[in-house]
Amino acid sequence: MEIDKLEYYIGERLKTLTDIQVYNKKVPDNKTFPYLVYKFYACNYAVRHRKDWILEIDYWQDSNDDTDILEASITVKNGRTVDEVDYVGLNNSTQNETEGFYQCHIDFEGSIPDTEPNISRYNQRYIIKLD
Repeated sequence: MEIDKLEYYIGERLKTLTDIQVYNKKVPDNKTFPYLVYKFYACNYAVRHRKDWILEIDYWQDSNDDTDILEASITVKNGRTVDEVDYVGLNNSTQNETEGFYQCHIDFEGSIPDTEPNISRYNQRYIIKLD
């Protein structure tokens, strides 16, 4: 699977899993809080036949109340049910596509202090293994 396809699949999945705004790599000047930004980084966990990537997700809120971003991070990780339809979270998930297969698991999550006193930030990092 090519990285652009993977970015698309993950982006669409994030939009399904959460109700906050989702941005890929860059945040526009007219951003809407709360939001999340996801980015991919190359990873050195590679096995000969497999490419691994790090998916980093930063959640942002423009207040000291981080409830919205914490709820979003939980649903991204664990999934949620909407109108009796279950949406699987990213943690320990797999995806089969005609162009490829990936497996995803969480590597790190936690609050990140910000220099601005009225900004709340939360970070998750996933390892994505592509076959």
